Amino acid sequence: MENRCLYAYKKKFGVSYPEHLDDEQFEPLNNVMLNMMEQKNFVIEIKDLEEDAKKYLIDEKGDIKNKEKISLINTYYSDRERMLFCLLSSLIEKKEYSFEGYIICSYVIKMNSSYYSAWVYRRKCLKKLNLNLLNDLKFTKYIISDNIKSFQSWFHRRWLIEYIYKMNYRKKNNQRNNECNYNIYIEEGKNIDNKNENLNEYNIDMENNYISSFDDEKNFISSEEEMNSNSSYNIHDNFYNDDDGFISNCDDTDFEEGQENNRNNIYIYEELGNIINNNIFFKNSLLPNEIINIDNFLYEELLYNNCDIFIDMKNYNSWATKTWLIDKFNILQNEYICKKHNIILHEFCFINYLLTIDIYNNSLWVYRYFILNKLSYFHDLAKMQKEIYFCFTYANQFYDNQAIFNYFIHMVFLYIKLYQNASQIKQKNTELNIQCEKKEETYKHDERNIFQIPLVNYIKNELIKIQHKSKFVLVFLSQLYSYNGSYDDEIECYRYLQKYDDFNEHVWKDRIECVQKRLKI
Repeated sequence: MENRCLYAYKKKFGVSYPEHLDDEQFEPLNNVMLNMMEQKNFVIEIKDLEEDAKKYLIDEKGDIKNKEKISLINTYYSDRERMLFCLLSSLIEKKEYSFEGYIICSYVIKMNSSYYSAWVYRRKCLKKLNLNLLNDLKFTKYIISDNIKSFQSWFHRRWLIEYIYKMNYRKKNNQRNNECNYNIYIEEGKNIDNKNENLNEYNIDMENNYISSFDDEKNFISSEEEMNSNSSYNIHDNFYNDDDGFISNCDDTDFEEGQENNRNNIYIYEELGNIINNNIFFKNSLLPNEIINIDNFLYEELLYNNCDIFIDMKNYNSWATKTWLIDKFNILQNEYICKKHNIILHEFCFINYLLTIDIYNNSLWVYRYFILNKLSYFHDLAKMQKEIYFCFTYANQFYDNQAIFNYFIHMVFLYIKLYQNASQIKQKNTELNIQCEKKEETYKHDERNIFQIPLVNYIKNELIKIQHKSKFVLVFLSQLYSYNGSYDDEIECYRYLQKYDDFNEHVWKDRIECVQKRLKI
């Protein structure tokens, strides 16, 4: 089902999503270059299965006194795998970040996408050698499509997206500043010496600001601050502050003006050249990082992430990356993306469509809550009322769905607070201050009775009709009664649950005792 939906989504929005890893085999590993490289002893102890079997048989007979430790779990590694792990371990130990190492870690990750050290080494190679980031992002997507639950792959993907974003802005900002400084020089008619001095001073300060956002490895990936601008090109100032952390395992010099020259350190000798020429991916990795339309880039990443969700709609990494994209880069407030692609309507249609596929998926309801919160729906009484009717329609039909009722009760409580605040403001505006003081106690009593709110009272009465069909309906009603202070009705719900929900009988018994203590107080 998910694959059919994925195909339809890809076709409609033109997303180029890889369905499996490329057909690239391991022939380049037979190259003399790799066989001649220094190797390190394999860290993981490897024991032959037959030897362990013999030890076990001898041990049963009791023929040996000094019993060697027998491996309970044996992992078989081919000669090719041993060679790759040994080569990569040697490079990591020597801190040698070379294009040869980049090739090796690519094959290691292809074999084991959860190998954390290989991903860390890869990031250092990307920065030290200034390799093509978009090409590496494509490689990461292939790895994720092959093993969608690999956390290390998703971690690297986030790193790449943010790194591409910041590096792209840095280049664009440099161009703008150079043009601006040149225009100022022409207008003011300053001499060349003064101009050079001013430009040098400005660039030093500017570089310090850039470097500060890349030099913190401890605080990956972004700060908790939200970006308030309406355009992605206007929100970059929030990235460049001391509180904003961004992973960086390199020196400050890697982000100086001459960083593009780092690739000159790659010496393409004959053996290495043969590997590069016979592999499109490695050839593309040497292409320069050019300035791109960052808004289109973010939009494509969002579409691509939606494709990941179609593959596994309950995968935590997919949803976490999607919410990170929207929150970190403020996509829902980006004028370019919203106007050109109508992204807000797109996301609501995406959520509603997935609900028709799996309405019991709690991740969908959590994401819907996230979207409404980002759009400030929780401050609009009319929109909240519409959302509650939306929830009630599904809750009345799927009364055994815990995910719906968990979402539903939060919406109701938000609506109650919003309604009470609106009523309080209205009352203060229509009455004199003296009258308000006299009626203060009466108003507080009315405010507490949430069933005086027409919509809440309607929901309660309708759900009472089906309360014996589902324990989730009873739990929902008990929460409403508890919020309203109707403790007798709350106890009645718990007693019914205690009687018919045998598995959680002790839970409801404890709830009853807690409410009874509250009544005595």
